[in-house]
Amino acid sequence: MINMINTILYLLMALQMSVTDEIRQTNKQMEEAFNAGDLKKVASFYADDAVLLNADGKAVTGRKNIDDYWMKVKNPVTWELEVIEVSQDEKHIYENPYYKSLKNKPLDWRVHGFEFDDRENLVYQLGHSTLKTKRDDGVKSSEVDFILIWQATDEGYKILLDTYSW
Repeated sequence: MINMINTILYLLMALQMSVTDEIRQTNKQMEEAFNAGDLKKVASFYADDAVLLNADGKAVTGRKNIDDYWMKVKNPVTWELEVIEVSQDEKHIYENPYYKSLKNKPLDWRVHGFEFDDRENLVYQLGHSTLKTKRDDGVKSSEVDFILIWQATDEGYKILLDTYSW
């Protein structure tokens, strides 16, 4: 019986490792697309019915609006995405010491009327983003902490929700 439990725990850890690796790889692909100036490709990592909830509480929803949101970024320079936690259990994000230490936490999507509890195959990511763009007066750096909800699709994981704070 103990061997069976250990085997199940090992398989669950292996599954988590592969999901974490896939999310890390997808983050890397997003960075590469941004760094190459391909903002349409950055937007393609979002599901067609995704929600992007910015730090001011304004929601950007749906394919066209998310495409427009990313296409408005001018003169991309670099983007670094730090993956802090990936879990199939949402509560692990909130129990993470990094999340607990945040002065300004990403907005709670439920408070803003968005629910994803009826969805299957969800993965939660806690991260930190450093995005740089070129301006007339030099390079502007924007740093945010974020939570992503990824949903497994036939095309790989897609962002279902992106919420961030300054």
